[in-house]
Amino acid sequence: MAQGSTKVRIIGGGLTGVLAALQAHSLGWREIELHERFGELGGSDLPRLDHGLELRGRPRLFGGPSDPVRALLESHGLAFEDAENRAGSVSPTPCGDMTIVHDFAGPALRTRQIALSTWTGDSLADRLRAYPSDIGQPLTRYLQWRLGAWLDEVHADAAVGLGVDQVFPTGGDVADLALARRACPLHAELYAIPRALCGRLDDTVVGVPAGGFAGLLAGARRALERLGVSIRLNSLIAPGQALADHAPGDALVWTADPSPLFALAGLEPPRRVGRSLVTHVFKARYAGPVPFVLRNFTAQGAVCEIHLYESRGQVLLTARCVTEASDADLRREVHRLMSSFGGASLCLGEQMLSTVGPQESCLTIDGAKKLKAMRIGLQRRFGAGFIDAGWACAHENQRLASIATGLSQARETLETVAA
Repeated sequence: MAQGSTKVRIIGGGLTGVLAALQAHSLGWREIELHERFGELGGSDLPRLDHGLELRGRPRLFGGPSDPVRALLESHGLAFEDAENRAGSVSPTPCGDMTIVHDFAGPALRTRQIALSTWTGDSLADRLRAYPSDIGQPLTRYLQWRLGAWLDEVHADAAVGLGVDQVFPTGGDVADLALARRACPLHAELYAIPRALCGRLDDTVVGVPAGGFAGLLAGARRALERLGVSIRLNSLIAPGQALADHAPGDALVWTADPSPLFALAGLEPPRRVGRSLVTHVFKARYAGPVPFVLRNFTAQGAVCEIHLYESRGQVLLTARCVTEASDADLRREVHRLMSSFGGASLCLGEQMLSTVGPQESCLTIDGAKKLKAMRIGLQRRFGAGFIDAGWACAHENQRLASIATGLSQARETLETVAA
């Protein structure tokens, strides 16, 4: 590392910020500051605890042993347990009943044809127009139910977080679909075959932090301290302050909410779209495999997603809802959706948590454009030393790759200047 180019300041101490600090150290940076506005690392990623039980509002799983995020954490002594990646989905049919699919968390919809149209445009509505109407219409109903927003305002990349990035078209021959996927990249991108039908072995293993997610973050803090990373808790850094404190040779990685940066770049923050989700967490008894994720694509009822997981030997069930529901109605709907997935063994106990929060993955067309403009504007002011955290990326390993690329480019640029 060239003289004077040794400091990395990371704003945001959630999981992405922790990974950024570990990645910076692995790339040779040694003076690393990690700023977190709350009193513990984790930020919004830190689960609420109730008598040691982690009350998780959404699934928090890692990939198998080859997953880059997991591998980076394991290289610093953090332990994971392998579990089978189990999932399911319920989808509507033209006659009003439900299609049940095991080992696939996306929609399964009947169609008379699988041919796709050319996909043009950046919106979620544009993406749906690539499908035949048998698939596009029920997907539109689901997304309007889930979001409560115009789909031409939502960016197509939001499909990943909303669970509609791939569809299984039922009513046809799986062999024909497999042939179409091999022959056409668009088919491979938009259509999928459930693992139970195609026998694929990839993506069947997930990593579960051995001590829970809170234990993972505590262990990450100890690892960072061993590396000499300066952890600044209760440290709220305003964008103007970050700019004023930025010195030539510094690298600034912003992993926190980017909303405050728009004003710094002379932009209006993008308007949020999509209704809030209501999240409930229950104690449960369940004889089926955990972790388990079930998605409801029928656009009926209140529950859009169910997540079963284990914390300190106790099975917990998280139900994410598009609207409020009474306790009795909520329990009935959970049992109805789970009926084909070991539901007979499911017994819901006391409700541990009820919260309301925004959709996490509803990137808009306007938001995507402004994020790009903001990134360009800040890089002009900060130079190679400003690194965004891949804010628009849907997966943690994509964000890690974006940060690693930025840190590497910053180091190369600064060393070239110094030489």
